[in-house]
Amino acid sequence: MITEKLETYINALATDEALALKNVLTEVEKFAVETPSSAPLLSIVADEISADSITVAAAAAYAYIPYNQLNTVIDSGVLGDEINGILKGIIKIPEFNLDKLKVQTENYIKLLVTLSGDVRSIIILLAQHLLKIRNLNSLPDDEALKTATEVQLVYSPIAHRIGLYKVKTEMEEICLKYFEYDTYRSIADKLQIKKAERDKYISEFIEPLKKKFAEMGMNVSIKGRPKSIASIRTKMKKQGVDVDGIYDLFAIRVIIDSKPEDEKADCWRVYSIVTEKYKPNPYRLRDWITVPKPSGYESLHTTVIGPGGRWIEVQIRTKRMDEVAEKGLAAHWKYKNGTDGKEGGNIFSKIREAIETPDKNDSTVKKALYSNEIYIFTPNGDLIKMHQGDTVLDFAFTIHSQIGSKCIGAQVNNKFASIKSVLQNGDTVKILTANNQKPSAEWLKIVNNQRVKARLRHILASMENRLADVGKDIVKQKLQQIDVEYNDVAVNKLVKYFGMDSAVQLYQTLGEGKLEPSKIKHAFVEASKDDDKSAADIKPVEHSVYQDDITSSDNNLLIIDNLNTIDFQFAKCCNPMPGDKIFAFVTASSGTKIHRTDCPNAANIISRYPYRVVNAVWKQNSESKTFNAKLHIEGVYQPGASGSITKLISETYRIHIRSFNFSETDNGRFSVSVVVLLNSKSQQDFLIEKLKSIKFVEKVGVEKD
Repeated sequence: MITEKLETYINALATDEALALKNVLTEVEKFAVETPSSAPLLSIVADEISADSITVAAAAAYAYIPYNQLNTVIDSGVLGDEINGILKGIIKIPEFNLDKLKVQTENYIKLLVTLSGDVRSIIILLAQHLLKIRNLNSLPDDEALKTATEVQLVYSPIAHRIGLYKVKTEMEEICLKYFEYDTYRSIADKLQIKKAERDKYISEFIEPLKKKFAEMGMNVSIKGRPKSIASIRTKMKKQGVDVDGIYDLFAIRVIIDSKPEDEKADCWRVYSIVTEKYKPNPYRLRDWITVPKPSGYESLHTTVIGPGGRWIEVQIRTKRMDEVAEKGLAAHWKYKNGTDGKEGGNIFSKIREAIETPDKNDSTVKKALYSNEIYIFTPNGDLIKMHQGDTVLDFAFTIHSQIGSKCIGAQVNNKFASIKSVLQNGDTVKILTANNQKPSAEWLKIVNNQRVKARLRHILASMENRLADVGKDIVKQKLQQIDVEYNDVAVNKLVKYFGMDSAVQLYQTLGEGKLEPSKIKHAFVEASKDDDKSAADIKPVEHSVYQDDITSSDNNLLIIDNLNTIDFQFAKCCNPMPGDKIFAFVTASSGTKIHRTDCPNAANIISRYPYRVVNAVWKQNSESKTFNAKLHIEGVYQPGASGSITKLISETYRIHIRSFNFSETDNGRFSVSVVVLLNSKSQQDFLIEKLKSIKFVEKVGVEKD
């Protein structure tokens, strides 16, 4: 069945290629299932578009192999890489959201063309939609509306841009009839009424031209061509008139039988003869011979005044040009004459360059649709234009800076992806955010888009400025408290005291909370004489157990030597936990801080301020016995999540982990079940709060056995 249809094309090929195609078609027939649309689709590709044999073979596979088996056949490799590539390009095309399509038509066109990956995939898609639009009346209402909308907004413009004007015109006519039936019927009826009158007028216009061409010995055919109803409707809208106000309802086409080397000269000779007889409109000359359209279209167009003062459009072209004009890019496989035609940087110029490549099997054909632009779907179906190499983080900032600043990852095609993940053309991306997420300088290494980089630098600079302003206010406030004037001398003293490089660094460090504001006083206030003791006179820090009747403000944690009640905080630099060897340090303004004896700052504190160091131990009570606690943790997954959690528990707070079970879900989340060995209920509460402070953790609770 298929072999008979393609026999004509196969016999015209070289022996090796014909044999290869016969083998392909033999494989296709093994899977082939006849449907009402199979033969018509193949006929459009082979006969009406006159595609090359490889495209026809790919169309045969697409037309006859059931869609649900197509991937299996492709994966088997029996059809060959080239045909597989064409078929894969068709399969990639997503379902269109009609509401989004109407407002983002151009982006959808570019997405379709770039996703397909091979220009021949586009030919088959156009043939498929031409077949569907021809059978519009047989489709259910919702499918008919979807088909007509897609054809009108996407496929008809593509057919126009790649030179398939017959396909484009038929698509436009049927869509006009579907969407504006009354208008279509009115124009069609008026054209029919005036047909005899126009035919007579055209004959009078053509007759003197025929005589002149005969005298010149030129082999020329002339025919009148009615403008399409869709074209007339467009002119009516543009000019604000009805059909009676359109004068050039007919165009005259002059087709020359010319040798390749004489084509341009012959076209201009015909132009000269026409304009000698009829006065041309100088503003209506269109020279697509010197500079053809990106689709390969070549022709001379002019508009002249005919008998009775009526305007007539005249199109002048050779037979070769006419076939290219009728069948567009497909005709280029027959006419690879080295025409320049490199008109620009748009994607359709690249298509033309690829098709004119002498070896159509060259990789440039497959790369013809390559573009640096990619198109990403939002969950709502909007298309966002991005660039090759852009990441999830680029996409988040492209949507909005606030979303980018809080981005912790994304769901890409319903699978979790980190902020570093590079996006691919046609991906559907849902950005995941967390309120406690903040941009960092490391993000500059992740983003690819230069505009996003500039925006991120601005955000980081603004953050630094805000932190510096906070730090500056802290300095002013603290200096006022100790009666020191805020000036350059005071600030420089603080910069030197804290070992900073500049005042800005000092302000930012304070603003970020990395420096205790209470330490500012130390740079200016000398110790009193009563406190001025040598380190040798100070009782060394010891770890000893004191009486239970001595209490603290947190009556289950701390006992301090010689103090009945104290107000204390745990130092952030070492995060002491129950069971650690500890000491207390009485600060000038922030109360008492509890440090571990092996705290990185312990040596400095004890040597510089021994008079403020007080012995401390953990209070012994009924909670001091160790026990196993089973915690459940949930949050938004990101790479390294399990490592961050275990590091906080075992390294930062040195809590023994007895078991740890981490699992990732399909919706970009994770859950952890961990059993830890603890000393007290207070330690458990403390650990839970610290786990909740991790930016990607959303929930922490205690599991009951």
